[in-house]
Amino acid sequence: MRGPVEKVCEHCRQPFQCVGYQCWCGTLGITEQQMDWIAAQFTDCLCQICLGKVATGELGPRSSSIM
Repeated sequence: MRGPVEKVCEHCRQPFQCVGYQCWCGTLGITEQQMDWIAAQFTDCLCQICLGKVATGELGPRSSSIM
């Protein structure tokens, strides 16, 4: 993928820009268990806000490192 792509978050339905492998989503600390949950629930990307909720355990499975 080249350049930003306009997408709609599959969870909250808000538009956002995805830049592929250089995307901000790689910096949020999503665990393998959380990635598996995302892949099972959705067919495409989630926005930064929803991925942040996954990373903190507010949405989807909780990270084992979160107390």
